[in-house]
Amino acid sequence: MELNKFFTTVILTAAVFAALVTSIANIIISLMNNWRLKKIEKQKQMNEIDKYRYSRLYELVLNWHKYDSAQRGDTAEEIAFYRLLNLFMDDSGRYEIAKPLLDKCYIEELEVKKTEGEKLLNDLVGAELPDGTHSEEFPAIKQRYFDIAKEFSKMLKTVINCQLEELLCKSN
Repeated sequence: MELNKFFTTVILTAAVFAALVTSIANIIISLMNNWRLKKIEKQKQMNEIDKYRYSRLYELVLNWHKYDSAQRGDTAEEIAFYRLLNLFMDDSGRYEIAKPLLDKCYIEELEVKKTEGEKLLNDLVGAELPDGTHSEEFPAIKQRYFDIAKEFSKMLKTVINCQLEELLCKSN
């Protein structure tokens, strides 16, 4: 009878140890699966954010001309002058829409140009005298302002296209 009790005790002890090992293995597997699920969920959220950024930037590109200022002037020369004058301000508006959707490295470059353009715009306004005439520096300031406006416009288009390419590559 003693031998029967001994075997029963050994079998029950082995079953308890097997259950203990199985529970530890299940806990480890659960923790690993939980970690994987969190990683997948985070990746899914990043993909959703990237899709949103892409769609908003693409929408901005599609509706680019909706953000242009109203056309002013009677002659082709006047229209061209006002288009150039408003180019920087129109693109500043577009930039403000795109800014939250762009990577920080792009924002830093554009901020430098925008600040430079705003300074030249202030100088341009300051070079116009109260009676409507212009100071001697006005043509030089105007030309620098137009140049910065063109650079800012080109840079903004390039940055948005680069950002769209990066977001598209991330999704593939």
